[in-house]
Amino acid sequence: MTEGKQKRTVFAPQPILISSLALPANRVISVEVDDNEDVEWMWTSLPEGTKYISGYTIVKKAD
Repeated sequence: MTEGKQKRTVFAPQPILISSLALPANRVISVEVDDNEDVEWMWTSLPEGTKYISGYTIVKKAD
């Protein structure tokens, strides 16, 4: 990281809960990125319809 660059926290979208099952404790909550970066979220869908963020990719912002 270049000195002087600002970091920002990007929070993951809220899970879509269809049932009362507990979500995994290790799911993604937030990611710190540089000002010139964005986050692409990876969703996991469970058989009963619940969806949650299970991963992410940090990408450079388009110019």
